[in-house]
Amino acid sequence: MTYPRPPFNNPAADTIIRSSDGIDYRVRSGIVAEASPIFSDMFEIPLPDHSGVVDSQDFMDGKPVVAVQEDSVTLDRLLRLCYPTVDPILPELQDVRTVLAAALKYEMEESVALMKEALLGFVDTQPLAVWATACELRLEAEAKIAARVLVGADIPIDAPPELQNVTAGAYYRLVKFHRAGGVVGEGFKFCEPDPEDVPEPKSALSRIKSFTYQPRPFADIVCRSADGQDYQTHKIILSTASPLLRDRIHALAAHSSSSELPVLLLDIPGNPLGMLLEICYPVEHDLGALPIHDTLVAISCARRLDMKVPFTLLMDSATVSSAEMTAPLATYLLASRLGLSELVKEVLDFLCMDPYTYGCIPEMEFSPALPYHRLLVTRRASTAIVSEITSTLGKSRITTTRGTSDRAANAGCSGSGAAAGMPIGGDPWLRKILERTAEELRSPKQDDHQCLPDMHKTLQESLDRKVWCGTCEGNLRIVFQIDKLQADVSQALYDNNAKLGALHI
Repeated sequence: MTYPRPPFNNPAADTIIRSSDGIDYRVRSGIVAEASPIFSDMFEIPLPDHSGVVDSQDFMDGKPVVAVQEDSVTLDRLLRLCYPTVDPILPELQDVRTVLAAALKYEMEESVALMKEALLGFVDTQPLAVWATACELRLEAEAKIAARVLVGADIPIDAPPELQNVTAGAYYRLVKFHRAGGVVGEGFKFCEPDPEDVPEPKSALSRIKSFTYQPRPFADIVCRSADGQDYQTHKIILSTASPLLRDRIHALAAHSSSSELPVLLLDIPGNPLGMLLEICYPVEHDLGALPIHDTLVAISCARRLDMKVPFTLLMDSATVSSAEMTAPLATYLLASRLGLSELVKEVLDFLCMDPYTYGCIPEMEFSPALPYHRLLVTRRASTAIVSEITSTLGKSRITTTRGTSDRAANAGCSGSGAAAGMPIGGDPWLRKILERTAEELRSPKQDDHQCLPDMHKTLQESLDRKVWCGTCEGNLRIVFQIDKLQADVSQALYDNNAKLGALHI
C-alpha cells in the first residue's frame, strides 16, 4: 500500500481525506476547513455512530473518512497549498491546470490566487495553451491576458492538446479578439456566445424534424435501443441491411425459447436507431431535408452497426447538403467530432477560403476547438499560397523571336511592345477578365464564386470580338495565363485540403 508523505501521515490528525486512487491523507480538519468552505461543510455532515466498528467506508482508525474525486498527486499538491509548509513545485502547465481546477472546485481562495499566478507564468511561452486552460476553467481575466499576448502575430500553427477541452465557439471569439487587435467591448467574453456573431439561418432548404420509424405488420423481432425504446421490425430486413446484425440475430435465435418476440439489445440511442431502421425498408425517404446534426449522428451509428446501405445514403445526403452551401462548416465540425473522416474530406471542397466569415454557428458551442483551429490554420496557408500565385500577375514578359517581333511591328499590333521586354499588354477586355479572376481567387468567400470564366466560352467570345491578329500572341498568352492561374490555385487548395483531411484519418 502507498502512504502519503509528511505531514499527511500524522497519527494525530483528526480526519482522513481519501483520493480517487485510494490513498488516505490524514489531515487536521481545522486547517483544511479554514482554506475551503466546501470541505468545512463536508466535515460538518453528521456521520453514523461508529462505536464498535473497526474500519469501514466512512471510518478508519476511529477517524471519519471523506472521499474525493481527485487523484493522490493532485490532492497532495492541493493540501500542501493549504498547510503551513513549502508550496509544491509545478513544472508543467498540465500540473497547474489540475490543481487550479481542484482549488476552484473547493473554493480555496488563496490556492486559486496562487495557481492563477502559476498559470500566467506560462503565458509568454505557451499563450494559446494558457488561453485554452483559462477558458476551460472559465477564467475570463486570465484568458484575456493570454489572448493579448497572441495579438500582433499569427495564432500559432501547432495546436496544444488543451484545445480539445474548449469549444470552437470560444476559439471563434479568440479569432474575433485577435482580428480586432484586442480592442473589444467591456462585455466581451470568450466563454459565452455573442448573439451578434450568430449568422442568420439560410432558408435554401426547408428542413424537417427527424422522421420516426413506422411500425409494419408481421414483425418477428424487437430492436431495443440504449435508452429503452422498442422497435418491432423484421429479421430479414435487419439481416439484409447488416452482416453484424445478421450474426447477432442468429446467436439470439440459438438461445431463445420464449413465445414472445426475441429482443435484440443495441447500444444505440433511440432516435437515430429508429431513423436507421426506417431507412432499411425499401421506401423513399427525403434524407436531404433532415437536420444535419441528426444525419451525422445516424451516419456514426450506421457505421457502428455495419449498415452499409443506410450509411451510404446518409453520407450522400450530407455531402449534397454541403454542396448546396446550407451547412458546410456545421458538417465539418460535427463530422470531425464524430470521427467521420470520409465526410470531413468531402466537405473541405465546399468550405470557403476564410471559415471565419460564416460567423459563430450554433454547432460551435458543443464542438471542440481543435478541428476549427486546424481548418483556420490550413486556410491561412491556402490564402498565402493563392496570394503568392496571384501576386505574379502582370510581371510576366513575353519573349519572341526577332522575326515574330518584326511581323508584329509591321502589323501594327501591341505585340511589338511585349517583344521589347515590356510587361504583358493585351486587349483591355481580356486584361479585365484576368484581373477579376485573380481578385475572386483571393476572395475569403471563395465558395460563393459564380463567375470564374469558362475558358472555352472566353476563347469563343474573344474570337467574336475579333481581338486576334496573326501575330498578336500576347492576347493568347493572357488567356492561357488565366487558365494556369485557376489550375495552380485549385491544385494548391486541393493539396492543402489533403493535409487537413489526413489529420482526421
